[in-house]
Amino acid sequence: MRHLAAGDLAERANITTGAVTGVLNRLERAGYVHRQPDPNDRRRVRVVLDASAATRVFAVYGPHYERLGALLAGYTPDETAVLADFFVRAREAMQHSLDEIRET
Repeated sequence: MRHLAAGDLAERANITTGAVTGVLNRLERAGYVHRQPDPNDRRRVRVVLDASAATRVFAVYGPHYERLGALLAGYTPDETAVLADFFVRAREAMQHSLDEIRET
């Protein structure tokens, strides 16, 4: 099972630790995650996915991913490569824009 610290989540999501705390509070109340102390650093808290959370999430989003799979199956490997390239480049462009915004 993968564990991340709350601060790591904030950094990856590009939001404040306070915002992550609010999200984690809601996820914990809903039974998706729980917090546990980091055994290597008492100041840090790890976020642990509840064992039943993945099953609950797949039940909701599974049909969507099945439709996406069917949609992608209609593309040739070359077309899929172009789509993948576009999304990689679009993500890089967005990250560049976000970095510029943060610098101002």
